[in-house]
Order: sequence, then C-alpha cells, then structure tokens
Amino acid sequence: MYISHHWLSFLIILIYSLCSHCQRSSPLKVEKDTAVYTLLEKYHHYSELDRLLLQWEKNYTKIAQVFNIGKSVTGRNLFVVHLTSPLISDIEKEQDEKELLKPKFKYVANMHGDEAIGREMMIALIYYLLLNSKSDTRINRLLSTTDIYIMPTMNPDGFESSTEGLCDSRKLRGRGNANDIDLNRDFPSQFQPLKKSNNGTISDIFYDRQPETIALMKWILKENFVLSANLHGGSLVASYPYDETIHHTPHTYGQSPDDSLFRYLARTYADKHLTMAKGEGCAAEFSGGITNGANWYDVSGGMQDFNYLHSNAFEITLELSCCKYPSPQDGLLQKEWDNNREALLSYIEMSHLGIKGFIRDAKTQTGISGALIQVEGILHPVRSIKYGVYWRLLLPGLHNITVTASGYLSQTKFNINVTNENLTSALRLDFNLQPSIQDTSSSSSSIKDVSSINDVYNLLSNYAEKLMNNSRENILKTLIE
Repeated sequence: MYISHHWLSFLIILIYSLCSHCQRSSPLKVEKDTAVYTLLEKYHHYSELDRLLLQWEKNYTKIAQVFNIGKSVTGRNLFVVHLTSPLISDIEKEQDEKELLKPKFKYVANMHGDEAIGREMMIALIYYLLLNSKSDTRINRLLSTTDIYIMPTMNPDGFESSTEGLCDSRKLRGRGNANDIDLNRDFPSQFQPLKKSNNGTISDIFYDRQPETIALMKWILKENFVLSANLHGGSLVASYPYDETIHHTPHTYGQSPDDSLFRYLARTYADKHLTMAKGEGCAAEFSGGITNGANWYDVSGGMQDFNYLHSNAFEITLELSCCKYPSPQDGLLQKEWDNNREALLSYIEMSHLGIKGFIRDAKTQTGISGALIQVEGILHPVRSIKYGVYWRLLLPGLHNITVTASGYLSQTKFNINVTNENLTSALRLDFNLQPSIQDTSSSSSSIKDVSSINDVYNLLSNYAEKLMNNSRENILKTLIE
C-alpha cells in the first residue's frame, strides 16, 4: 500500500504527539543522564569516594562543601556533602532572613555496610544535583531553598569488608562496623535506661557507644535538621516511626504523635518510586509500599526514633532493594537510579511542608531560642533555635499553634490554614512574645504563680532526657495533667 511522503510525515507527528512517554530531551540533558549512568557502572570504595567528593567540591565551589563529622573505628572519614545555593558562611547567613529560614535536610546511607544500594544512590544524587544545578529549574529551585546534606556511608568499615553480589548476606558480613556492632541498634532507646559513666554515677547519652554512632548523634543534635531519611537494603518499603514499642512484642504498631504525617511522608516516597508502592517483589510484601517500623519488627536503639525523640528532625527509613549488595552487571545500578530518582527529589521537597518563622521578643525583636512550638492535638513540640528560627512540618488543615518560652507570656494563633500548595516554602508564621512581668509589690502568691509557670516550662524543656526511661506520650500527658 502506497503512502505519500506528506501523509507519512503527518502520521509520525501524530503518533509522537499522542505518545505520553515521548518527552523531548535536550542533548545536554541526555549527556548529563549518561554521565550519571556511567558513574553507576560500578561501586565506589573508600579511596575512590574520597577522590570523587573532593573533585566535585573543587569543580562546584559555589554550591558544594565536603566535610567529615568524625571517623570510623579504623579511622576512615565519615564524609558529608553539603549542597545549597548560595553556599555562604554562618556570618553572612545571619544577615539574611531568607537564608536563616532555609530548612536543613539530610540523607544518610550505608549504616549497614553490606547494604550498598543506598550508598551508590547517594553518590549518584550528589552528582545529579551538581550537574543540573544551573540548567534544571527544579534542581536550581531545590538548592536555592534547601540546605541539603548527604552522607553516602555511615559505615565505611563495614562496606569495605562486605562482599559484592551477596543479596541476603546470611553471615551478616559487613553489616556491623569494625567492632561488629549493628549501628542501627546503638542509639539511645526511649524505653531503656542510659548507661552510666564516671564510675556509674552519671547517665551519659554518649557513653559506651560506637564512634560512628556518637558522630551521628552529635551531628543530629547540632544541626537542627527538619527532615531526614536513612537508606537501607534487603526489602522494598518506606518505614516510619516508631521502630520500638515498650513491650517489644512482635507486630505491634508503634504509633507516634505524628503518625499521620509520617504515613504521608512514607507514602510520598513509595508513590514516587517506580515500583515500591506496588508492595510486591520481595519476600516481605507491604500494602502501598509503606509500614510502621515496630509493626514490621521491633528495633531498640534505632536511628529514626532518635531523630524524632531528641531533635526537631522527622526521619523515615527507606529499604531500596530486595538484594542488599547486588552485582552492578547488566545496568542494575542504573535501573535502581531510575527507580529512585524522582522519589529522592520529591522527598527532599517535603522539607517545605507546614510552617516556619521566627520567635522574637516583642519589645526588643531579639530572637528567642529554646521556645516550644506546640500544635494542638499533637503531643510533640519542636524548639526554636538560634535567632528564634523554627520549622514545624504539618499536613494541610486548620491548626492552633501555641508558643511558650521561659520568661515570656505564651501566645496562641488559632485556625492557621496550612495548604502546602507551595513546596518551595513553608507557610511563614512569626510570633512576638511579651515578656512576663513580675511586680515586686504584688503578693507573694502572684509571684509564686509566675514562678510556677516557669517551673512547668523548665520541666517541659527537659523532656528529652526523661524520654530515656519513659514513653514520650506518658510524660507529656503527665505534665499536662
């Protein structure tokens, strides 16, 4: 059958326009994708990772900074890459409200050394963000609105002792660090008492823990992250807090005060992943590709619960592949990058959910650090940090927000409409607190009342330490009652 050249051209154009997968890619875009795929032709061991990160920092000095937060048992650096635009000093940041309000986000991978997929996904993500920092509108916006921190490996010693090609790692070789300690069981438990240092007289949150764990704990407590995820392998699911329940009984749901928010965060990753939400493919299957951590299996001393209970950060755990350390042959790492790329980017954007702003003295406009920001109906306050900056991830809806600080009258703002329509900036909500007035000529009872308010605040402000021996919910309910 004869078809004229005119009609053939028309048919080609028609088919192309109707094809939902026929997205036009610029030569530059294709070239950058190819560069990432080339990077993923193999795994990167410590010496090569060191060289790569330092080279990228040199090539992208305006947006990338490489540093280490400590060392492993054998002395290997625990590298972190900080990506943001512009990359400025703390002194410069102090002069810019926009920069102060940038939320801090982190990814931590490879805390189990034999779970290698997350390590390579983080290396690829760093490179992808750098390559596209100028040419891609979304990446440029992400870097200009977010402080992104990526740790490719928390357990470099374990990775170096693991065996490429082992899917289930039955002998658990490399899972632990060089001391054969599982780092995801080495953080403080909310239901176990702290070990005591100084001849058994002082409860010490850092005592008798591994150097990698201590480094992460100090980093988490220092940096005031808003959102986080830690990356694992061996299954395909997004797991959310709590990981641990008080009785440690199997398949018991560990519900946190922010359960709905955590479920949303986990669903975001699972839905954006190309296969995770199907809930199939591995031995364990999960509806919608998400699970409550403790309902899957109880973990005492896990990192995601530590983030939530001891800092302002919300963290979930991402199991990225059925095979822990698969061979990179036949483009397997490239395939995993395709599976995870959109999910990794979308999850970072979740840093901009909810509200943010400044807590200030109404008279002096000085920032108030250590103020408690409490959302009605959610027994999990967050704290303001230096300069009075705060962030609070929230789902859409009307929220009543109360701020309390020692020496100030509390303030509540009612029916704050959170829409989360703009994932480049959370809703700006500032608070100006009036100093509490103590009239020395008034009766002793009134002074006592003010003192009592401050006592309650001080009691609340120390809730993190109390969580070592009791559940957070029980403590807060007791304080409120």
